[in-house]
Amino acid sequence: MKLKKYLAMILIAVMACCLATACGSSDSGEEAASDETAVEKTDVKIGVRSDLIDYYNAIEPVLQAKGYNPEMVSFDDSIQPNVALAEGSIDINWFQHEPYLTAYNAENGTDFVMVQPKTYAPLFAMYSTKHKSVEELPDGAVIGVCNDATNQDRGLKMLADNGLITLDESVEVATVHDIKDNPHNFTFQEAEMQMLPQSIDDLDAICLAGQHMVNAGNDPSAYLIKSSDEQEYAVGFVVSAENADAAWAKDIAETAQCDELAAALEEVSGGALLPVWK
Repeated sequence: MKLKKYLAMILIAVMACCLATACGSSDSGEEAASDETAVEKTDVKIGVRSDLIDYYNAIEPVLQAKGYNPEMVSFDDSIQPNVALAEGSIDINWFQHEPYLTAYNAENGTDFVMVQPKTYAPLFAMYSTKHKSVEELPDGAVIGVCNDATNQDRGLKMLADNGLITLDESVEVATVHDIKDNPHNFTFQEAEMQMLPQSIDDLDAICLAGQHMVNAGNDPSAYLIKSSDEQEYAVGFVVSAENADAAWAKDIAETAQCDELAAALEEVSGGALLPVWK
């Protein structure tokens, strides 16, 4: 009787071990599945705006050399790349700066995240055909500034950073009405940014994005001063919140900071778009 009881105890112990092993195998399987899920993506759909395709083409072979299989999806406006990201039809997009992204998230209830590091920034500067330096600007000079809120703010803050005017610091987005000190009695003339290059000979100076100087056949590097906010307005890769810490996304952003992109920016934009890592 005691022997039967002893054998039964051994049998129970063996069964317990088998169950534990089975559970261990299950846990291992779950861990393996988790590891499989954690394996980094190689097939990546990248949304870009159609006017930026040349820059995507510059980085595509570099990404392929890193083992990625990138697929470009182009859009004709600045809305659809974010719509596609929300729908999941693309994995990442590359066309916007953080102020635009922040405004888009606020207006649409999205939680997209910009991946670091960023890639390139639009040059924003002051240009003149009458004066060779800001020191030559006369009292009472007429300065052309953009009539849209974002770029007027950039222009005025550029002037303030260079000690030409003082702005009301309590205002987040400055306009000409927020100038507190104007020691040189500058007069500000507002116009659409694409129209300012046409007025450059009639004004003492204009403040605008360098790309519009290129569009007008002018040299964007021939500026008097330039803004120091490149990082704020730098274009970067954007993902949904769930991929904010994804290693593949960060790797793509880092890989894009390459000589091939820098060369394409110089060739295509004529120096109006600046690589932020240079």
